[in-house]
Amino acid sequence: MNGWIAVLILAVVAGGAMMFFVRQQRPLWSAVAAALVLGLAGYAWQGSPALEAAPAHAAPAKREAAEALLAMRADMDVQYGVAKQWLIMSDSYARDGNYRYAASFLQAGLRKHPRNGDLWAGLGLVLMLAGDGQMSPPAKMAFEKARLFAPLNRSPDYFAGLIELFEGRPAQTLAIWQKLVDGAPDKAIWKPKLESQVNGLKNMLQSVQPSAVSKYK
Repeated sequence: MNGWIAVLILAVVAGGAMMFFVRQQRPLWSAVAAALVLGLAGYAWQGSPALEAAPAHAAPAKREAAEALLAMRADMDVQYGVAKQWLIMSDSYARDGNYRYAASFLQAGLRKHPRNGDLWAGLGLVLMLAGDGQMSPPAKMAFEKARLFAPLNRSPDYFAGLIELFEGRPAQTLAIWQKLVDGAPDKAIWKPKLESQVNGLKNMLQSVQPSAVSKYK
């Protein structure tokens, strides 16, 4: 991916028209994904995050995008208690773009608690953010560990769906996210947020690929 570029999207539904023209342009797909994830119009995902040793200063919009992703992951955490002390500090670093510090903090936690799925999920997201939104082999491995040690943690599947959207495969994203919604406990705090994103994605797809959403109605 060439980076998360700045773009204004007036509404998620309006994204369908844009998708018709830019569905083969991966950077613009990232912007569409940002609109879905944030649930707001007009967020700029810009720059190329890197694992810098020195503190990085994220742009306000980029910080808010990271906060939205971190919040969704936190909503999907299932192993409470010991993981929180590590995740709170790591999330603080990640919000400022300090992905090296964020990852290092989680790795320290995993040395003490190697079977904690929430810590593995946190590491997967940090590595994904550090990789400019790509599912690198280390990020993939971290999410696989999260599935192994915390099978009820849905964040690995959620971010796998988001990557499909980044890569220009919205129908696959819809399939993954719809399955998550259908299997979510009624009281899951992340369910309403994901339902909103699923509905937005359906609206976008409906305008350009009606057959792609018919089976999800």
